[in-house]
Amino acid sequence: MSRSPVPLDEQQPIDKNLGGHVLRHLYGGETHAELSITVQDRMIQYSLVSELQSANIPDDDLVQAICDLVDLHERFGSGLCGANYRFVKNPDGRWNMVGRFSYESDTSSV
Repeated sequence: MSRSPVPLDEQQPIDKNLGGHVLRHLYGGETHAELSITVQDRMIQYSLVSELQSANIPDDDLVQAICDLVDLHERFGSGLCGANYRFVKNPDGRWNMVGRFSYESDTSSV
């Protein structure tokens, strides 16, 4: 299993920004969502689904946050080919976010 060459101090602000934009797309009563990103031949595809919305059209801010993530990984030559962010709301109302990344020539995710 390989690790991304992207420094954590540069990845974390991107993740936080991206997560904030995803949460703004959710309805008040929702408790989970998933953002999937695929990168192939410099083409970016993404989808956002949540508990009450099977399809959610990202606004310009979320699209920019996705592009910022891809740009960061391109800058460090990570070979990013996919990212999946899962959001789950805790009983106390706080959200957890888990990100999984796939890289070229990887057979697993990090």
